[in-house]
Amino acid sequence: MKNLILALLVVLVSTTAQAQKAKEIIKQSIEAIGGKQNFYNKGTVSYNFEYRTPAGKNAITLVGKESYMFDGERSRGVYTTHSLTGANGKVVEGYNGTDAWVTFDGKVSDNKQANGVARFLRKTNYYWFAMFFKLADEGLTHELLSDQTVNGQDYNRVKITFGTNVGDAQDTYIVYVNKKTKMIDQFLFTVIGFGIKDPYLMTFNYETVDGIKIPSKRKYIEADWNGTVKGKEYYFTNWTNIKFGVALDKAIFEKPAH
Repeated sequence: MKNLILALLVVLVSTTAQAQKAKEIIKQSIEAIGGKQNFYNKGTVSYNFEYRTPAGKNAITLVGKESYMFDGERSRGVYTTHSLTGANGKVVEGYNGTDAWVTFDGKVSDNKQANGVARFLRKTNYYWFAMFFKLADEGLTHELLSDQTVNGQDYNRVKITFGTNVGDAQDTYIVYVNKKTKMIDQFLFTVIGFGIKDPYLMTFNYETVDGIKIPSKRKYIEADWNGTVKGKEYYFTNWTNIKFGVALDKAIFEKPAH
């Protein structure tokens, strides 16, 4: 019994040490792209947004402008193209930190599905933008995986999962942290909110805006958990005209009266 207890203690200490190392790698990656405090000190951001899935019967195109207030993770999207809704004309989505809403050509929608899509996109789009600065948030579990070499570059890999009460859906991420630059060069992720448990591989190019490195040119494709590409066509997302510190009124995130 004593030997069993000692063995369990050794495993526990080792696991804790590995988790601490994983957290330290993530903290270093956050500093490498500008630092968490520097990012949140910007207060607000706006940018032009474009998302396109592979061509086909169920192809999705989203084109519009995103605006976020970091306080409360408030999120607003104004779209000129929003094929998920099937609507023509202007589509506006908002999230005030608690509730989501959508309007079609200025009219508030009471459609449950449309409001569900709005909530998903408001929270997801904000998360994608702020993600690398949120990877050390409370409620996340960090697990150090074996190192991996990709295209001749050596990476630390950290698996990140969410507590049961953290967020609307508990996705899994595996981030690849470049050992030289300390920056995340790619990551694997699930989309549990849409029932997708097999991973996608996200790759991207950074641009620097006001001292913050933003992964603004992005593409992803079906893969396995070793990062081997399985899909044939990419999904594309582009963020352009990124501006921090824009003047935003909290009222624009609130549901309109009509």
